[in-house]
Amino acid sequence: MIKDVVVNLSVGANRDPACDYAISVARSFNAHLTGIAFAYDPVVPAASGWAAMPSEWIEGQRAQSMDVAKTAVAKFEEGCRVGLSAESRVVIATTAEAAKLFGRIARRFDLSIVRQNEPGKLPYERLLIEAALFDSGRPVVIVPYIQTQGLS
Repeated sequence: MIKDVVVNLSVGANRDPACDYAISVARSFNAHLTGIAFAYDPVVPAASGWAAMPSEWIEGQRAQSMDVAKTAVAKFEEGCRVGLSAESRVVIATTAEAAKLFGRIARRFDLSIVRQNEPGKLPYERLLIEAALFDSGRPVVIVPYIQTQGLS
């Protein structure tokens, strides 16, 4: 029986088919839904030959990433308002850490829902899919990026 569902919220996407699909799954099974949005730390090349990156730039990138994650959470919460037990979290991590964290988080849920990465965009989402598949030990639904309908 599916009681707890987790969905990785796509940050920076205009439309998040995995979020919409997860909401329909949670409603169909009367399950609790948790949305996870990652705020990615900026990657600063260590041996790039550049002078040290200004801390203002790094903080600006962090703030922008947090704003994008909060926007994804706001869209998720808007979709969950009526008759659905749901919660959301913003997790700060690098792109490599995010995949590992999502795999560990997914272990605690009956089902994980992730979006298929769109060709040519957001290649780090593929890492999240792999972590959900291989590290969680739980069922995973990969929602096609072109998905337009929910479960029912």
